[in-house]
Amino acid sequence: MSSHITVLLKEAVEALQVQPQAWYVDATVGGGGHTSAILEQGGKVLGFDFDQLAIDQANERFKDKVDSHSVMFVRENFDQLSEVVSQLKETNQIESIQGVLFDFGTSTDQLMAEERGLSFEHETAELDMRMDDRLGVKAADLLKIMSEKQLTQVFQEFGGEHHARKIAKSIVEMRRDDPTQLETVGSLVSLVGKYNQRSGKLHPATRVFQALRIAVNDELNNIERALPQALDVVEPGGRIVTIAFHEGEDRLVKQAFNDWEEQGLGKKLTKKPLKPSEKELAANPRSRSAKLRIFERKS
Repeated sequence: MSSHITVLLKEAVEALQVQPQAWYVDATVGGGGHTSAILEQGGKVLGFDFDQLAIDQANERFKDKVDSHSVMFVRENFDQLSEVVSQLKETNQIESIQGVLFDFGTSTDQLMAEERGLSFEHETAELDMRMDDRLGVKAADLLKIMSEKQLTQVFQEFGGEHHARKIAKSIVEMRRDDPTQLETVGSLVSLVGKYNQRSGKLHPATRVFQALRIAVNDELNNIERALPQALDVVEPGGRIVTIAFHEGEDRLVKQAFNDWEEQGLGKKLTKKPLKPSEKELAANPRSRSAKLRIFERKS
């Protein structure tokens, strides 16, 4: 059973304006929270996830809906959106897409899975961080091959890490002595802990781990490639809804929506992003950085 709490669930699904029997893309199935809500409102769902475990669990959870062809799950990165939708339309497996929903967050289940090396709690776990085990490079590999300058840039740009330069320098020194020291969660947590103290509920290694995860999975480039495809596949009058948790993610969405509006391709329905309510923040502190934006394609 998933322990993940879907962020901005009600707001995101309301933003899609779900119509009965119409198809919607859940570009990041994860624990299936958004998919479930769309199905409950009578919509049909084409779900993407590059995590095989998430796809297997979704197929099991929504077995009846899969059997009745109300939902279909594809193990693919959402940067393959146009190609997958085109193929499924050609084979009459889906009809036109009325909305696309992106939740760029990482599910609690994925963060806590020991084999992924994303959780600080599993100190002996391998520093993997791949959401898709078909990817070739793990986090430990990046730590061994990137220059001090490259590591500094990753920690600063993707994590907002204040001690990026010092941490990068220590990593390079550590691998000079013994590269195998960079292969476990505990070794990196220990290294970062020399420079960062715990700040409230934020673990000292949070920013470095976030930065590495984004780099390993090429997350920002995937978003940049996927957004124009979402505009391409959604029907006139349809909506694109995004939930971002990182400044870099939200910046890409904001820029894309601004550009599209200037080009007369549709309109932004959120001048400023929607954020979780006080009630949601109290129930799920992980939602604190979430920002929801809506764009409606020109009719």
